[in-house]
Amino acid sequence: MKIKSKMKKFIVLSILFYIGMPFPTMAEKLPGIQEISNALQTEDARITERPNIIIVLSDDQGYGDFSCHGNPVLKTPALDKLHDESIRFDNFHVAPLCTPTRGQLMTGLDAMRNGAATVITGRNILRRDVPTMPEVFSENGYATGLFGKWHLGNSYPDRPMDRGFQKCVWHKGWGLRSEIEYDNDYYETRYLDSLEIKQSGEYCTNLWFNKAMKWMDEMASKKQPFFTYIALNAPHGPFHAPAQDYNFYKEKVDNSSTASFFGMIRNIDRNMERLDSWMESSGLKENTLIVYMTDNGTARGADIYNAGMRDKKGSNYDGGHRAACFVRWPVGGLITPGTIPYATQIQDLLPTFIDLFGFEEPFRYRFDGVSLAPVLKGEKAMNDRMFVVQYGGHVKPEKYFSCVVWDSWRLVGENELYDLSEDPAQENNIAEDFPEVVNKMRAFYENWWANVEPEIIPVIIGSEKENPVFLNSDNWVDGAVNTQWKVAQAGGNPQGGTSYIQVAKDGKYKIELSRWPFHLQRNLVLPGPSTAVGGTLLRTGKAVPVEYGCFSINGSEPFVVEKNSPNAVKISYETYLKSGDITFRGWFKDKNKKNLCGAYYIKMEKLF
Repeated sequence: MKIKSKMKKFIVLSILFYIGMPFPTMAEKLPGIQEISNALQTEDARITERPNIIIVLSDDQGYGDFSCHGNPVLKTPALDKLHDESIRFDNFHVAPLCTPTRGQLMTGLDAMRNGAATVITGRNILRRDVPTMPEVFSENGYATGLFGKWHLGNSYPDRPMDRGFQKCVWHKGWGLRSEIEYDNDYYETRYLDSLEIKQSGEYCTNLWFNKAMKWMDEMASKKQPFFTYIALNAPHGPFHAPAQDYNFYKEKVDNSSTASFFGMIRNIDRNMERLDSWMESSGLKENTLIVYMTDNGTARGADIYNAGMRDKKGSNYDGGHRAACFVRWPVGGLITPGTIPYATQIQDLLPTFIDLFGFEEPFRYRFDGVSLAPVLKGEKAMNDRMFVVQYGGHVKPEKYFSCVVWDSWRLVGENELYDLSEDPAQENNIAEDFPEVVNKMRAFYENWWANVEPEIIPVIIGSEKENPVFLNSDNWVDGAVNTQWKVAQAGGNPQGGTSYIQVAKDGKYKIELSRWPFHLQRNLVLPGPSTAVGGTLLRTGKAVPVEYGCFSINGSEPFVVEKNSPNAVKISYETYLKSGDITFRGWFKDKNKKNLCGAYYIKMEKLF
């Protein structure tokens, strides 16, 4: 019996009861009234109980890195099951790199508008005037938790707990081998629980899922609806997979890195199976909206299979930014699981959630994304959609370093046009054959470009909320160094790079330079630790004979300070700074005052 017919009968019974007929008599005369009442109560509970939301975002897994998408080697049974139970957005686009994708997810704004335009060059922090997805959920009564990779700022006010997450189990930088997570380990992961540094004995992906499920258990026991963001750092390189997962593929592919990459995805798949089983056993599966997404094109899988697409991570062709997106919400009143062919993007998710869940919309700006709720509910189609895919580039944002998406059309750069309905591999530039299409898409881009404001968000020092502040070579706007192996080899410009800084308060500051993370307390002159995988030495560190540290503020002549002992782990300088924006550059010299390498790690502390 449908609920609507039950409702009609219940209304009739209620009227009769209201005019004087005792309810028990009615129950005797019309069997089934208790069934109707129970059904209505169940339906009311289902409607009024707020859903939980889980987003799982993998790192560097491409659209083709699923067996359900045709990969001939990789097996992803749990993800295939989720795929079959989900609404799949098949023409779904993210940024070609990880930071801009994450910023777009959190804000509903294009990367070139929200501030987090790329991974390095100082453009990896969100604008501070833009509300974020966890802030929206929190303001609407949800508990919010992040587990894994944030990659949108490492210090106040840009950390995940500053941007709306109440529970934060996270790491800094792009991953466990980034410059800021120096000497971290995939198998015994060091992580932050809010601001407390902890050491686990767990493989990173297992850790994020374990911590997330434990927290969600706690929230469920309190009847507290939650928004959970499981942001994986796998299968991002370096490719380290648990032995059982690596061994599963080592004889199936020719390259050990590919075997590890596939092994990391196999481990993700096994964790997704655990997550699904947990939702089943906890009774949360039916009213939990889960989204599984990939954050850019594949980093490694294109060697085996790329779903017929051109190029991979970092590219403006579809292989760089077409991603998987599965959405499942069993009791959400959504359409039957199936494939949605319309052009959609990651910026659509925040407005979609606001629409689906009836949230207040506390925004002072227009989203770049649009709500997909009408599509998910089967209320309307979404044809004739145009948007821009672009991130900040390697040095600075460049005009036409882009792709314009218009249904199946792609305008790559200024003059490359492809029709993916005829040419999914983007092999034939047909711009000359369709000048009217090129002109329309180029005009759209020109208008878009004129209204974005790529900017560098400075790191804040001297705040009462965090003092001291640690900066690193990822903050450099010129020639950034963001891997631990490049630090170990003393790579980059011998004069380091420039960091953009905002001084919160006037005062005296101590500035310390080091070649190594401060927690290591490592001699400045020692060679960097070598990098090895499975007993194989991959990179050897380099020693540099540091004798002097150089401090330059706002491009001034550097203050040159001699180290205070042969075993020095840092070189310090004190100076008075006025509030406002400054630039800073720090580097090292040898005894002959020859430039050696940048100060990859900088500590800035307000003294008084």
